[in-house]
Amino acid sequence: MRKQAWVGGMLAWALLGSGTGLAAETKMPPGLTGGWGGARGLLFEMGVALQVRYATELAFNARGGKGHALRQAGQLDVGLGVDLEKLAGVKGGTFQFTFTHRNGNNLGADMELGNLQLVQEVYGRGNVGRLTQLWYEQRFWDGRVHWKLGRVTMGEDTADFPCDFQNLSFCGAQPGNLVGNYWFNWPVSQWGTRLRLDVAKGGYVQLAAYEVNPRNLDPSFYLGRFSGATGVMLPLEVGWNPKFLGGTLEGLYKLGAWYDTSNASDVLLDGEVRSGRYGAYFVARQQVTHAPNAPNQAQRLNVFVRLTHTDRNTSNVDSQYTAGLEYTGVFGRADDDVGFALGRTHSNGRYVTSQRLKRLQDPTTRVPGTEYLGELFYSLRATPWLVLRPNLQLIRPGANEDARNVIVLGLKGALSL
Repeated sequence: MRKQAWVGGMLAWALLGSGTGLAAETKMPPGLTGGWGGARGLLFEMGVALQVRYATELAFNARGGKGHALRQAGQLDVGLGVDLEKLAGVKGGTFQFTFTHRNGNNLGADMELGNLQLVQEVYGRGNVGRLTQLWYEQRFWDGRVHWKLGRVTMGEDTADFPCDFQNLSFCGAQPGNLVGNYWFNWPVSQWGTRLRLDVAKGGYVQLAAYEVNPRNLDPSFYLGRFSGATGVMLPLEVGWNPKFLGGTLEGLYKLGAWYDTSNASDVLLDGEVRSGRYGAYFVARQQVTHAPNAPNQAQRLNVFVRLTHTDRNTSNVDSQYTAGLEYTGVFGRADDDVGFALGRTHSNGRYVTSQRLKRLQDPTTRVPGTEYLGELFYSLRATPWLVLRPNLQLIRPGANEDARNVIVLGLKGALSL
């Protein structure tokens, strides 16, 4: 299932970062600019993968907010992945560099939709260039032990999830969607290391350590912060990658928990400081159909479920549940997909109480609640290097209990150069 994140959905890396990186690709990625006179293929055979991609997300609020508007948000990725075993004979070694630059506007903020989760997941963390990945990974013990070190994003290895949908609720590592004030997903990197052990029958266990440093959110380019850390994030994850019915139905199941050693303010009690922040998550992806005699061998149905809970002392949002399905091979087109998902994001009751108390003093204070949403998309692989993904989002906003229901028409696209 980890490889399917690239094969079944190219947008995963292009839009948010699936965590595989260019060095992990098994074939030369397609591109608008072609093979560069054979140089691109030659470099790839040598173990060097070069890629430039641009992702864009258009969103129009047909209903909700203070009026109608169309907004665009985008991201440019420049990546270099190196298979050091091919290039230099370093068995099991890979290197990854990724630079990203985000641009555009946030429809939710501009039109005051009152949403908890972005309707354009690619927006966020500032319109600025960032060093998103700069890490080295080494495999030992016949490839069963994986050790990674460098500038990494938390969600590329921990609770990682593809980014096929446009609403943030269904995209990337779910904990970062809830506690983004200290769990930094793509494109924000931090110093970190991850040790993973593959065990029998498709299982694995991994432990990671990430620097928690608010300065990593500064809207400026930097190679790495060396001061300002408030603590260390320590996530533990166990997973299982089973293959049922003779290996034809693949799944991936993850259960994890994290602890951040940083101190944080209590969301209800003024002046109260809590020692440590924590949470837990579950991710399940399962292929449920296989069509061995169909003309389109890629035809399949995949389903997913994700659940995350955070601690109620320090988190404004304390849980998120999502579930959905994606069908590949629509209308006989091997690379076209259709997807549908439902989600619920719940504001912490203690935080809601604090906002209601503030509203007694300031009537303009917004009181949050629970956000419900659904998204439907059709993904058209127009060419090997261009994906277009129109989508429809129906949202009951959760950041403002007085907000109207929202309908968003979107278009997500990725172009590989």
